[in-house]
Amino acid sequence: MATTAVDTFEHIIRHQNAAELVNFLLELPKTEIVAVRKKAKSLKRELDQFQQLTSGSWGTVGTPEQRMMLQLTALKTYSRREALSPSFQLDQLSKKYTAFFWTVLEHARPDWLGDLFVQASERNPWSRPDYAFLRELENRQLLEYNPRLFATALPGLLHVLATELSDMEPVPVNALEDITQKLQADTVLLTRDLPLIFDFDTNIDGVYAHVQPRMTIRKWKLAAPMNWHTWSEAHPPQVVQWTDILLGLVASTHLDRTDLLTRCLLALRRDFRRPLLTWFKNLFVALKPTKTERLTRQSELMELLAHPLPQVVNFALDQLKDLWTEAGFESAPLLLYAEGLMMRQDLKIALRTLLGTFEKLLKREPALAPTLAQLTSSALANADAAVQERAAKLLAKILGAKKPLLTATKVTEITDSIGLYADLLAAAPRNLLAPFLPAPAPAASADGSATTYAPQPEFMPDISTATAIAPVRDWHDLLFLTAQVLQYDNPTAWERWLDGLLRLRHQFPENYRLQLRPYLQQALPWVLKNKTEEEVTATLLRYDFSTNGNGQRELTQALLISWATGFARQAIPQVSITDHQYSSPDPLLRVEQQRLSAVENQLRTVAKPLPQISTPSHAPYWVAPTVLVQKLLSYQAANQTPDSADLTLALARTAFRAEADAAVARQQLPQLQHAGLRELLQWFLASASEAAPLPPLATNKSLVKVFTERLSRLIPFRPSSAPIPLLEALPWLWAVAARTRHPYAPLEELRPLADYPGLAAPWQPGWGFKQKSHTYWQTWNTERPQVTQLWQELCVPTLHEGEMPPSPLLLYSLHAQLKRKEHYNIWALEPDLPFLLTMLPNNPDPLYWHVLRTACRTDGQEGRAIMQQVLNSLLGAGLCFNETTSALLAIGLTHQAPFAGRLRWKCCCRRCRRAAWCLQFWGRH
Repeated sequence: MATTAVDTFEHIIRHQNAAELVNFLLELPKTEIVAVRKKAKSLKRELDQFQQLTSGSWGTVGTPEQRMMLQLTALKTYSRREALSPSFQLDQLSKKYTAFFWTVLEHARPDWLGDLFVQASERNPWSRPDYAFLRELENRQLLEYNPRLFATALPGLLHVLATELSDMEPVPVNALEDITQKLQADTVLLTRDLPLIFDFDTNIDGVYAHVQPRMTIRKWKLAAPMNWHTWSEAHPPQVVQWTDILLGLVASTHLDRTDLLTRCLLALRRDFRRPLLTWFKNLFVALKPTKTERLTRQSELMELLAHPLPQVVNFALDQLKDLWTEAGFESAPLLLYAEGLMMRQDLKIALRTLLGTFEKLLKREPALAPTLAQLTSSALANADAAVQERAAKLLAKILGAKKPLLTATKVTEITDSIGLYADLLAAAPRNLLAPFLPAPAPAASADGSATTYAPQPEFMPDISTATAIAPVRDWHDLLFLTAQVLQYDNPTAWERWLDGLLRLRHQFPENYRLQLRPYLQQALPWVLKNKTEEEVTATLLRYDFSTNGNGQRELTQALLISWATGFARQAIPQVSITDHQYSSPDPLLRVEQQRLSAVENQLRTVAKPLPQISTPSHAPYWVAPTVLVQKLLSYQAANQTPDSADLTLALARTAFRAEADAAVARQQLPQLQHAGLRELLQWFLASASEAAPLPPLATNKSLVKVFTERLSRLIPFRPSSAPIPLLEALPWLWAVAARTRHPYAPLEELRPLADYPGLAAPWQPGWGFKQKSHTYWQTWNTERPQVTQLWQELCVPTLHEGEMPPSPLLLYSLHAQLKRKEHYNIWALEPDLPFLLTMLPNNPDPLYWHVLRTACRTDGQEGRAIMQQVLNSLLGAGLCFNETTSALLAIGLTHQAPFAGRLRWKCCCRRCRRAAWCLQFWGRH
């Protein structure tokens, strides 16, 4: 029986050595390459299995020589696709196999070798190829020159050279000098590859090598204990760094000093890692540039002032600070960049240095006084008291000069500008600028009205054609919107997308599932990678939603998967909106899940579904009263009952204060045949002058229902997304409508429904500061074995922890029962907050209380993204600044994070007194 090439190959791998394999690969015909490749992949999977080899011994089945032989086979047989797959990489070869490697490689000459090394170095910095190895490949014409690849591999050369010196007998006394001399002899490295470290993001900043004799028993005095500590004391290691090597190459004139200085400054302009930028900065300082050299490079140093990182800006100003009075220094570029620096809250040292520079420039060029005064006044918006004080001293000097430096018009302009920041100034700068500040406003006006900030609760949303949200036009618009929704950063796009699914259900093209394939790949890249259309369908039909995330993103993915499978099964109810091990979703998402479940059910069962009632009709998230009534009438005409969760969210989003639109809606209400909804909307949309008290409310529950609800408060259960009948939900719709219209008023008419926060009384748990501590022991520190850390923490008490609300529709009560799981709440709240803010536009207080107790406990890193989102939402129109919103804004105004400084600047630019009022509020508490 004839032996095939595959059989011969398998026999060599299992029973023979590398020499036999090399002969086989050199003679392998092209027609057998595909078959041998398939067998090689099969053998690799078999030999890479990790299992128990002997009693107490675990490892892979294959031997090191077999793994090396399979790599040699890959060099000959693998195509680009197999070579660049994540499962393949070239391991380092031992010296005895090096000849076999070069023989096979020069015979096969694969065209994917360079791409393999580039891909490996980008995936994992620790798997970058050896620089000498790349040079050898280039010399043998097996690899095309790639500047980035050679630049990232070059820093590792230091370890190779240090290892060679450590193996020498004896080890050289001056390792730095020996390594430098070896590099001096390599012209290609010095002229071509070494300058590349300034152009690419390498790890040269963290590479250093130890040159030290090897610790062996032969060299060891066995009378002493054998360990690394005692060995290092007897043979101190020589630490070699690239900075010292470059300085040595400059000293020996093998590198041009002027070129190196310029390259350092150019490298600092690039988007590199902070440690790498620090390394370039330190290298520039180590070269000790003279004043003349820095003056020659003042344009490069000026350009660094536009860098986003404070350390680079501080470095540039530090290099320029003794050049201000030099004749060759040009002040115009500095003033141009200074305008942008004054707006930055993350610069403190730099701004103080810059303001000191202005004083020197003022002495040298008094004509710059108007420009310097304008720039200095903008520095008063900085949160740092030292920056404010330095700016105030300079302004006082300019405005109070004996010989006027400014015209009368310019003085008025500067003093007006100072007045804008008066409420934000600390005590010291305020005293310095007191002669130039406007007189303080009286405590009350002539008619007795207060002059401090006062909230305006009667906000009128703009319900007009200018703010109307256009529905999705056609199928192509819906597909474009799908890509935006998957980015998960636009709640308005999400609502339009839902509305488009319902409106265009009957217009889906026959091949719409195929057109959805790119969006499925975007949503589930790892699940659907390299699958055929049949495999994609099978995977989606058995996709397990219960074991993945539990937020708005997962609900979006579930609806997309349901859509892509032709709504073959209901996917929305299978998403687990419950507490996972490390994630506690917001309870408002359970209402959203019920709403989406109704949407999915309509898409599955109805040819032309009706649009949702809660879809915003006007920007940013308002439902016009006329739109609300018209949609209810369309449901009535179609003989369909609206979903209770959809109707609940619609009530929370209704712009009931838009009097003109509400008046038209009230005229249409008599057409509504449902008596309960008609009575509810007549009360909810009534004008302020005709507002009536709530009617008596009660729930018609059976004894079994009452017992079940009481039992559910004691025994945790998984909330269901099953729809709640409208008749059963009607009392709770009254409660939501009442709290939407009257967020803070006591409503005793709701007490018969249940005794729970958010019904008869709003949920206002309050807040306060509490000192907390943490003690830990450090046994290695004899001077300070016990360490106690103290910090202040903002606490919002949770008085109803674990008590389930009487109805899952009570939007303003759902947060009262949450357990204190700050970290788990933060991780779940951060991606969902943009959408959650659109669910309670008339009364966001319950969500704000939740944010306060979750993300605002300390001034640390946790919760910053949540704070930034919610603080930006406070800048919009229509909010009533009561205790909760004022506390949130005050936290933002006093927070050390950069976004808080930008918030302060926005408040100042709007010339409102809200910022000062909130700071006073914070100080009183």
